[in-house]
Amino acid sequence: MIKIPNKKIYNAYLIETYNYDSVKKSIIDFAVSLGFDKHLIDSNTHPDIVFIESNGSNIPIKDIRDKLIATVNFTPKISDRKFYIIHDAKDIRVESENAMLKTLEEPPEFVSIFLVTNNASTLLDTIKSRCQIIKDTENFDYKNILSIDYLDDAILALSNMKYESAGDKMLFAEKVAKEDSNLDRLIKIYRILLRDILIYKMTLSKEKIYLREKEDEIISISSSFTLEELGKLVDKLDRLSLENNYDVNRKIATFNFLT
Repeated sequence: MIKIPNKKIYNAYLIETYNYDSVKKSIIDFAVSLGFDKHLIDSNTHPDIVFIESNGSNIPIKDIRDKLIATVNFTPKISDRKFYIIHDAKDIRVESENAMLKTLEEPPEFVSIFLVTNNASTLLDTIKSRCQIIKDTENFDYKNILSIDYLDDAILALSNMKYESAGDKMLFAEKVAKEDSNLDRLIKIYRILLRDILIYKMTLSKEKIYLREKEDEIISISSSFTLEELGKLVDKLDRLSLENNYDVNRKIATFNFLT
């Protein structure tokens, strides 16, 4: 879990992560360290913490205007600061980003805005330049992931996702389900792969790929999926990660992700 340093408090943070729940907890811990009432936070009734979240495809400009721009200059009600937590920031439309620019350029000194996303590259450079950028990579052990014996199978399954038969997908799902820890590893594999695929598709830069040993496969997969399809895959992976926290049939959960 990332730790947000409190020696210097910034007006705007851009946090790139695949684990929103973990980062949300880090932001809450940060708030508590600054004197925010934890009981009010836990009950979702703290008046000085505002959540703005994607509806699954975008963050409406109305939410940005009504929840952020229209209220940002109001002083905190019970704390020394106000926090605005925006997730998933990659779903902010360009007109919303433009509307936010003035707020990010001249925010009140008592405000901190947290933009949380799994793909910071989609945001305008003018937005990113006004933020303290934090990358959450501590859960990714790339060397260990490269040593996982079914990594190539996982890449092949993603590459052939549109074409594989149901039987092939079930066989792979059965392989993953042999050990409880396998699904954890698979989720980490696909988080990194989808991150690399999206970054390459947006930038065409090999230098930004983490799994450089698999860059040929990553480049190939990036050309076979549209951005919309990749976005849906990220959403499906988030659901798979959530299901993995509960007592679910891991074989069926994996199969559903692949179909």
